[in-house]
Amino acid sequence: MQPRLAIAHIHKTAGTTLSGALKAALGGRYCLVTARDPHAPFFDAAELHAMRRVYPRLEVLMGHDIRPWGDLHEAVPGLQYATFLRDPVTRCASHYQYDVQRGRVDLPFEEWIAHEVSPNRQVRHLAGPGASGDDAVALVEERVAFVGLLEHFDASLVMMAARFGLPPLHYVRKWSAPADDIKRRLLDDPSAREMLEAANREDMILYRHVVDEVLPRQEAAYGPALGADVEQFRAEMEGMTLARLQRTPRYAWYVAKWRLAYQPWVDRARAAAADRVPAGR
Repeated sequence: MQPRLAIAHIHKTAGTTLSGALKAALGGRYCLVTARDPHAPFFDAAELHAMRRVYPRLEVLMGHDIRPWGDLHEAVPGLQYATFLRDPVTRCASHYQYDVQRGRVDLPFEEWIAHEVSPNRQVRHLAGPGASGDDAVALVEERVAFVGLLEHFDASLVMMAARFGLPPLHYVRKWSAPADDIKRRLLDDPSAREMLEAANREDMILYRHVVDEVLPRQEAAYGPALGADVEQFRAEMEGMTLARLQRTPRYAWYVAKWRLAYQPWVDRARAAAADRVPAGR
């Protein structure tokens, strides 16, 4: 069995929540992947080939290291890419908040936003270093079979499940900021907002294209039942809790396989790679 879907997980686009839904829906046929070489630019075809020994029935993989500008599609016939995007200004503000609250980043926003890894994160993730918004639009049109939007999360999950023949992707929001004060302060401050907008101009080109062109096309392909199906999807999730989600057999299967086999295998390789880095580097 060959994997059929690779999901590029961009920071702060509800990826943790989506991953939880995929665990419950697919169990050991899904894996949240990490490149074993911490210096690798992306999770590549050789990495996928190696992990198939651990996941022979793998159908869907997802991770920050999945990059559509990489080579997975060249090695796996029929493999398709998907991703989720978010309003670039809000996503960037949320990313800074996360880095401060959870990543222990101790940088003023003005320094953080000027760092090369902060601007246009969605474009660079999908289309590679130095890519423009137009480059990312072209790559999405050529290579990404589905683009979900955080602002239309439930509808995106319903459409994605139908598009790829997945079970219903019921979810529970898995991580929320302990407080939204940092993000809100940035978005409400005219000077900070101007910096956010200037730093994400290329992302805005991509985002507007998805909102104006890709989303309507996906909705039309699904058909007129989308609204009713989304309401039914929400009704099915009433009363869903994280504990209930994690008690499902497939979720337990996923956790056992990932914790006992996959993650230790990745950790050993990453430790060995770190030992190979010259001292002082």
